[in-house]
Amino acid sequence: MKPSKIISRLIATAVSAQKNAYCPYSRYPVGAAILTESGRIFAGCNVENASYGLALCAERVAIFNAVTRRQLGIRAVCVVANSAKPCGACRQVMFEFSTRETELYLVDLNPRTRRQKVRRTYVHKMLPDAFDPLSSGLLPAHPLNLIKARSSLSAQRRTGKARRKR
Repeated sequence: MKPSKIISRLIATAVSAQKNAYCPYSRYPVGAAILTESGRIFAGCNVENASYGLALCAERVAIFNAVTRRQLGIRAVCVVANSAKPCGACRQVMFEFSTRETELYLVDLNPRTRRQKVRRTYVHKMLPDAFDPLSSGLLPAHPLNLIKARSSLSAQRRTGKARRKR
């Protein structure tokens, strides 16, 4: 199955971001890109530090990059690395801003041959029994509770009741 133009652009953005990774300690460059509900794409790369606990993964950099621009809903995530797999912390952060339909593209990019192997799955499948702030009661009923609004929108899409914005 050939990816759509927008998914191809998402993958290309993540591949490009990987080139900017600051990883002198692990020598494991990772690039990520997210597609938001508004159709915008945000990139991130891993950034390491001599104090290892202060490093930040590419996935979270991309998500936090979008959040700073009030882009909170994620439609798709792409991670590029040699054997690309998000860590547990990144999976939880992705879950926070995703719906059940949020796609996850794992791109295994061989550093020698530059060949790509793309695997498509869903964010919610990568973290079974995720800590859900809605079901835990942590998120109060509030107009800024965008996660709840996205979950409602996601349910409407599944049933075909979503209205188009004009």
